[in-house]
Amino acid sequence: MVLDSVAAEAHPLQQPESLKHVLGGIASGAAPAALIELIRWLDSFHYEALVPPAELARLVVQLDEAAQPHLRQTASLYLSNVLGARSVRYKALGQDFHASLGRAYELVLASPEEELEPDQRLEMLLRSVRCANGEMKWAAFDYQELSEDTWRRAGEAYRTACEQDQLDSPVLVREGRETRSTIRREFVRLVAMKSACLDQLAPERIEATDKLVRHLQHALDLRQRPGRGQLFAVDLEALSPPRRCLVQPTEPSSTMRYFDPADAMPVLGELGRGAEGGGRGFDGMDDSTVVAAIRHLVRHWGAQPPTRRFRRHLVGGALSLATGLGFIRSLISGEALLRPAAAWTLQDASRNGFGVRATVMDPEVCRVGTLVAAHLGENGRWVLGVVRRVRVDEKGGASVGVQRLSDDPQPVILDDGARSWNGILCDPPVRGRGVRIVCEPGTIRSGVLFVKLGARMLKLQSGPALLAGPGYQVVGCQLA
Repeated sequence: MVLDSVAAEAHPLQQPESLKHVLGGIASGAAPAALIELIRWLDSFHYEALVPPAELARLVVQLDEAAQPHLRQTASLYLSNVLGARSVRYKALGQDFHASLGRAYELVLASPEEELEPDQRLEMLLRSVRCANGEMKWAAFDYQELSEDTWRRAGEAYRTACEQDQLDSPVLVREGRETRSTIRREFVRLVAMKSACLDQLAPERIEATDKLVRHLQHALDLRQRPGRGQLFAVDLEALSPPRRCLVQPTEPSSTMRYFDPADAMPVLGELGRGAEGGGRGFDGMDDSTVVAAIRHLVRHWGAQPPTRRFRRHLVGGALSLATGLGFIRSLISGEALLRPAAAWTLQDASRNGFGVRATVMDPEVCRVGTLVAAHLGENGRWVLGVVRRVRVDEKGGASVGVQRLSDDPQPVILDDGARSWNGILCDPPVRGRGVRIVCEPGTIRSGVLFVKLGARMLKLQSGPALLAGPGYQVVGCQLA
């Protein structure tokens, strides 16, 4: 009796006045609160009154559309606070919303075939893949892999559209605007993002890569036969993420699709030249960020796959990692009153870097571009490096790749005649050779610079910044 009465009740959003009130409140609300409200309504479809599939599809689309401006605002807030405590909240909101939206679309698509019109089901398939694209970006912000369930949903949508010959059927995806897309285009975008090695990019460059891939969608494709150059393949039978193929198959499988970015390379080159020339910028983003993202895509999508310069060797041992320029300098100089615990395990090493792992992600370390100091063993010395790759697993553990900056960093005092400040010297000073100095951004101006290294005083000619990251920059200088 109770179950029958609950089933007979209508969902609150099925009432036109209630729906109008909810959408109005979401439109006028701030991004964090509005997304929390949207997540609550999307999740309610799973446990409140049963909604007819066609009506459910309409409601989920309206909530999806209402969320778009808030998602853009949340991404902007995250990128502007990426090193602050609030960034964790913004990332969680972006990830949770797309997870809830994906489950809502899956609920719609689980309905019997006759419950939805063909055009409506096609739209649900496309929006399910678009949702996976959104989830991909927010997962990448946290250096996580897209969940297996999300890959499965997106792969099933592509496979279904392929079987029904609807991969290229245009679907209107923005109310009130002539914005149309296809399932092929949306799925190719998902494969392109997965193939872009986002674990090697800082968050602002992940955002730039996402915008670039959207801009390049028309020039990207999935083909049944492999082309030239490196390959990324998707298995439509296993519905697994794309994998790099080091060797071209002699007999391509009918279930395999091969990612082909060749037609996008000229467009990337043109965008890169425009950004380097100081044009109007791409989609309102900083030119240096766009140029770095373009170079990254060209490197990983090019005809030759990126290769390591030096062989890695398996090693072991406990490792301490420290971040923050001031703290690192105090550790190197011996002035620090404490040393970080050896919470990391050394996995492998080469001439220019090493890989470490921890069972718990450290948000201060686990960000591409972060300056770190590493201390191996009780009697070892500090090594200076930069985080180049981060991967977070499902259990919350993290693997980090570090590129060496200096095997013997030295604390120094810098002086330009008007003021003095602290820094770190990366290279031994040899007349006629260049040296690198790590200091706070904007502290070194072009011109003569004096460096106090212990009892020695060095005279340098400062040069350009070679590298920059959160709270530091590396400047190249010549010994005068």
